Amino acid sequence: MFEALLIAFPLISGIILGIGVLWMQAPFFVLARRSVGLLDILISDLEEDDKFAAVNKATNATVVALGKTLAFLAVVLGATAWTYWYFPGMFWLDTLSAGWKFGVFTAGTVLPFLYPRKQKSAYGAMAQLFHHLILDHYHIGKALLKRQIKGVEHPVESGAVSAVLVTGLARAGTTALTRTLSERGPFRSLDYSNMPVLLAPRLWAKFYRPSRKEQQERAHGDGIKVGLASVEALEEYFFKVVTGDRFVKKDRLVRHELRTEENEQYRRYYKSLCQPGEVYLAKNNNAVLRLPSLLTQNPDMKVFVLVREPLEHAYSLYKQHLKFSKEQAEDPFVLTYMNWLGHHEFGQGQLPFDLGALGDERDRQKLDFWLERWIEYYSYAQGLGGVEFIRYEEFLARPSEVVERIAKATGVTIEAENIPVFEKTPAAPRGFSPDLVLMAQKVYEGLG
Repeated sequence: MFEALLIAFPLISGIILGIGVLWMQAPFFVLARRSVGLLDILISDLEEDDKFAAVNKATNATVVALGKTLAFLAVVLGATAWTYWYFPGMFWLDTLSAGWKFGVFTAGTVLPFLYPRKQKSAYGAMAQLFHHLILDHYHIGKALLKRQIKGVEHPVESGAVSAVLVTGLARAGTTALTRTLSERGPFRSLDYSNMPVLLAPRLWAKFYRPSRKEQQERAHGDGIKVGLASVEALEEYFFKVVTGDRFVKKDRLVRHELRTEENEQYRRYYKSLCQPGEVYLAKNNNAVLRLPSLLTQNPDMKVFVLVREPLEHAYSLYKQHLKFSKEQAEDPFVLTYMNWLGHHEFGQGQLPFDLGALGDERDRQKLDFWLERWIEYYSYAQGLGGVEFIRYEEFLARPSEVVERIAKATGVTIEAENIPVFEKTPAAPRGFSPDLVLMAQKVYEGLG
């Protein structure tokens, strides 16, 4: 009994310190984010008066966060010291040798870390913090972008194609087509290994060299395997930063023109990713919001818009909305991650494209909402010039022919032989308006 009491106090002291370290994570993360937020304002190009006010506000928030962190640290260290040195002496039990006492204390500090805790997110706490520090701060992003594009030229060669953009409403096969092109042609794209330093991938590559093997099925649950080498819709973060999110409204995404200086940065940005002889390849489902100005200012860009049979397409969007809404409720970081990248296609952060004719249905739990999104998107796209439509069903059944068509349209050498046919089981949706389906089908027949 006496021996148990002898080791109890240093053990408890170690446990207190271990738990304190774990609990310190929250205030430390707040302090880190406040500090980087202050730096972000300091390097911003705000007007002097606005900048002064913002700096004062951010400084106060940082000081408060620092005070809370230090106060918490003082409590943890005080409780640890009290149970290690002073409390045992009150009971005349401080007779363990220094070596034994420190060994028991060390064991106590380890115990809280051994306690199994359910992982709520695919991203660990430190990974989430790092993403916040980089992606939350647009002025830091602009500084990184400036470094990335320094000295990069972007000549427009007559008849040459320097960029290929694959777009369309989400769930139209844009990922599958983009990956097929990436694997079979001289293309360069952003991929998951560039996260979260999307605006300075060359700098990030000096520090981060991950394995680029395919790893697991992506979150959509559609059988597509993704890894750090998988191309994905990551360029939208560039547009969010350079435009200051001016196209992101509370309840919708709006059309906007890309200004001359913004397009200049865009060209230098995507050129900075490519080696001589490579063509930039992007998948961006938000591109419709700025396509007219993109096409006008970039005559060496080819744009392919995928279109899918409307009822099946709407049903696929509806199912993904339910799936991601559930996942985002269980792991809020999924919602934060998607918002960073401008992925507002479905889930709790869903925002419809306002292309001039928003439908009346607002209930995302109804299939008609997604049919209206389809009709608005492709009715608008139908009036765009300079784009080429590709039917999703044709790509599934005859992928080699579709890739040959793209190679001919772009003048880029792409290996089009022996592309596997994609197997898809047709869905059987229910609970929709026949009138909306007829309207959508009419638009569909006029495309491609």
